[in-house]
Amino acid sequence: MTICKQSVRMIAIDLDGTLLRSDSTVSRHTIDVIQRARDKGVIVAIATGRMYATASPYGKLLGLGDIPMLLYAGGLIQTVESKKILFQQAISLADAAELLTLAREKNWQMQSYIDDVLRVAVYEKWIQDYEHITHCRALVCGDAFYTPQGRPNKLLSRGEHRELEERKREIEEAMPGRFTILFSDPTFLEIMPEGVNKGMGLARLGELFHVPVGQIMAVGDSPNDRDMMAAAGWAVAMGNASCDIKAAADYVTISNDQDGVAAAIEKFVL
Repeated sequence: MTICKQSVRMIAIDLDGTLLRSDSTVSRHTIDVIQRARDKGVIVAIATGRMYATASPYGKLLGLGDIPMLLYAGGLIQTVESKKILFQQAISLADAAELLTLAREKNWQMQSYIDDVLRVAVYEKWIQDYEHITHCRALVCGDAFYTPQGRPNKLLSRGEHRELEERKREIEEAMPGRFTILFSDPTFLEIMPEGVNKGMGLARLGELFHVPVGQIMAVGDSPNDRDMMAAAGWAVAMGNASCDIKAAADYVTISNDQDGVAAAIEKFVL
């Protein structure tokens, strides 16, 4: 498959492991290259599993204005500066309550995202690690956590990968067809409403900005990027991505620590 540089009208970029280097920074070179793409008329969007509070600092860092961000792996599209919500699909209260009851019975680590607030029942090592990675603070709710005070955009469970694989199987068995469940990292089990994924979100983003998905380039590295890469007209995998993600891509760039996003944009857009 070949691509004409003039045909790329939008770039959707994942954050962790993609735009962000291993130390959670973005290089000046990458920012400059992305700004050059914007100056060429290309719409740049962030596409991440993160919440607004932990994604928006990077959206603002790019200096592109009020760009769209695809958040919660496709469940929310919100602009970075005005915070305008363009699309939202959250988990129903009934489904959230039932799953949290199951999590409590099984003693699973679980965290919820309601109104852009990260909520947990207790403060433990996984949430401490999460705070370190994302630079956010969790609201510790105690037993009240298990009665959701609103519709969650996402639920997230953390643990060792083998444990999470079994957890995923148990949820799908107990509540079939009610969630999209996938990994964004071996220790991150993401739980969204059924039908929500980055591929669906990318299509919605294209509709909102009148850009056919065939003219969108998607850049990612992890399993939760697979649907977005499949939907996009041009899929780029990072050099640090797993072999199956690389196999699903049209092109494999260099790693996140080598400014792979900038290299892909220079090659296919500028």
